[in-house]
Amino acid sequence: MLRKKCMSKLFLILGTIFTVYYIGIILYAGVHASFAWFWLGLGAVCWLALAVCRVPALQAAFLRIPSGVRASAGVLLALGILIFLAAEGCIISGMAQSGKGSCDYLIVLGAQVKGTRVSRALKQRLDRAAEYLSENPKALVIVSGGQGSGEDITEAEAMEEYLLEAGIGQERIRKEEESVNTVQNIRFSRELMEGEEPSVGIVSNDFHIFRAVHIAKAQGIDASGIPAPTEIFMRPHYMTREAFALVKDLLRGNAVF
Repeated sequence: MLRKKCMSKLFLILGTIFTVYYIGIILYAGVHASFAWFWLGLGAVCWLALAVCRVPALQAAFLRIPSGVRASAGVLLALGILIFLAAEGCIISGMAQSGKGSCDYLIVLGAQVKGTRVSRALKQRLDRAAEYLSENPKALVIVSGGQGSGEDITEAEAMEEYLLEAGIGQERIRKEEESVNTVQNIRFSRELMEGEEPSVGIVSNDFHIFRAVHIAKAQGIDASGIPAPTEIFMRPHYMTREAFALVKDLLRGNAVF
């Protein structure tokens, strides 16, 4: 009985946290925030588990599921959690990177543009890039990103305008305007570089650095990561989403260790 009460309280607390966080993401980032549904789904699972704990009829239905099926589901869940934790460990290691002293080229990975305005996440990347470029006046920058839904101009064009306003000279900026994902960001940006093995730095939000650097490695590019900060409220969301993206890219061979 005590165990059942503890589990009920746990599912109630988690269900509330996940549901409130989902609402917060929608209010903060808008209804089109990618992967926000994940938190709503987690909340729904917790509410369902709470109902099973408290409603005898649902408990009976749960216990009618063959024990072998329940055990297999438990093993798969545990395996999924272990993979998720391993992916998060990789992501955290990427967040600690500091980049090389001076690179020939800096790739700034695109993010959402709202109309013609850069989003918060993209602004953070660009501010970090502008800081690096000011400290390394010989480095050239490639702003990489095509045009997506809700964007009036390409991400690359919006980034170029932002860097120009930040005082970065036009002659130092190259635009890559065709990519729609990180794999293409890096592949198409490489085509704009001169030399066989230029030194490359990749600027993105800190949670994204590990995957971006290892995607570059899969393409034969020895790149260093230059992390930009991430807003605290959105960090759990971005890091969770990134874990799934990292596993997917590793399975597809888009990224390598």
